[in-house]
Amino acid sequence: MHLTASEQAQQDDMALDERARKRQAIGLSAARPTAKADAAHPPVAEGVRGNVWLAVLLLAAILATTGWLLLRTTQPNFSLLGTGRVDESILLRDDFMQPVLGLAPEVVTADWSMGYVGDLYQILIEQPGVLAWTTLGQIDLGAYRYDSSLMLTGSSDDSSAWGYAGLIIRYQNDQNFYLFVVDGRGKYQVQAQENGNWRTLQPWTDSPRLTTIGGENLLAVEDDGRQLRFYAGSELLFAVDDLRLPVGDVGLLAGSRSQGTAQVLYDWVRIEAIPLAR
Repeated sequence: MHLTASEQAQQDDMALDERARKRQAIGLSAARPTAKADAAHPPVAEGVRGNVWLAVLLLAAILATTGWLLLRTTQPNFSLLGTGRVDESILLRDDFMQPVLGLAPEVVTADWSMGYVGDLYQILIEQPGVLAWTTLGQIDLGAYRYDSSLMLTGSSDDSSAWGYAGLIIRYQNDQNFYLFVVDGRGKYQVQAQENGNWRTLQPWTDSPRLTTIGGENLLAVEDDGRQLRFYAGSELLFAVDDLRLPVGDVGLLAGSRSQGTAQVLYDWVRIEAIPLAR
């Protein structure tokens, strides 16, 4: 079965409308703030005769550029970014519009749930004292920078302010991994779980670079093989070189303290290659 151009356009419009409906249902704008309402189109020339050679040259340039991009994107360690620029250092990026990672598609339990909501990834913690996570399925990363945009939603006046969310690093199994989290009050913490035992590397600490509940936080971790560095945006918050766990997977997580709940929305994730420590 083949769709006509008009039928395909209708299906695309329906998919966009469904994503917009889901974003609005959780209190977000119908489209991402950076999205353009209309695509930009080149001006239409009134004259034709003077533009024949220009059209030929433009067509040749487009064909040459397309061939170059196809060649480059078939090589390892190249990714095509949303800007149309090819960047050798980007190992992967997922903005959840058309998910490419192995995140849990939809899981619901009595205590927590997770899955895609429009073009976002959501983790809900319904009960106090619960921790839930999902991994990306990336176990051979080398040296990398792993970052994401996340927002804890809710109200500063209710239990959701005591929820937290962030990144998992060097994940081996459910009893061995590092975590880097922020809470709804603008604090961050770094912990390691080793053979089921928790070790706090950095206790809950304030940072002016972190936002409170309802604001966006840009979190990143760099793992160069010898040291883990934890960032809020471009600012280094904490570093540790006593690495007792080997290289492993990375992931997303959310949790709640003994009196809290949590709702976190992830906008995108990215992994970028960095130099290996020597």
